[in-house]
Amino acid sequence: MSSKHTNTTAETLAQLEATGDRLAEWSSQHAAAILAVFATILALAAGVGFYVQYRAEGRQEAANALALATSEYRQAMGADPLGGEIPEPANAELAAATRTKFSARFAEVASAHPRTVSGALAWLEAGQLALELGQADEARSRFESARESARGTAIGALASIRLARLAEDAGDLAGAAQAFESAAAVASYPLRAGALADAARCWITAGETDKGLAAYQRLEAEFPDQAVPPAIEALVEELRAKTS
Repeated sequence: MSSKHTNTTAETLAQLEATGDRLAEWSSQHAAAILAVFATILALAAGVGFYVQYRAEGRQEAANALALATSEYRQAMGADPLGGEIPEPANAELAAATRTKFSARFAEVASAHPRTVSGALAWLEAGQLALELGQADEARSRFESARESARGTAIGALASIRLARLAEDAGDLAGAAQAFESAAAVASYPLRAGALADAARCWITAGETDKGLAAYQRLEAEFPDQAVPPAIEALVEELRAKTS
């Protein structure tokens, strides 16, 4: 090894040793500050862990509350609490009273567990029962809450579909078309093609032919193999024949 290389190595080691001495001196002088930093990091880590655990426990609590309400509703309606079709009770007053009671119950579950999947599902159930009771405005409000709670998810898209149906029943075809398109914009929603077809139908029926054709063109481009209901296909073909 050359003397030049030896000298360079020695100088480097000396610099590292001096740096280590300075760090040790600084650490001893600032021990309290270092401990405070470590304490802050540990506290943040503990806080994150607690938050994650809290969120997980909150989701489980919401799921339990929804499952219990669903089971008790099914039993009250004379259905198997674990699943299957819910029969219509022979006593109409009993059926209405049960729906009224559990409409409020599901709304309470949803309000108690905001921004959870179970909470959004509870809003959907509360809205459906309100709809079955003839309370269209209340149903709309609850479906809107479900969509807001689960925006961007398949559940939120399902809420948009229910809002679209309500709007269509009320004669608001443009509003229905917008809601259908909102559902179709959610990538995780498995029935996007059907939502686009319904959007096209509603736009065309509302006289918004350009928007209707645009929605249908999206359907053709994004879902080329999707079968379209013959009535909608005929409606579009007739419109294209007129505008060609």
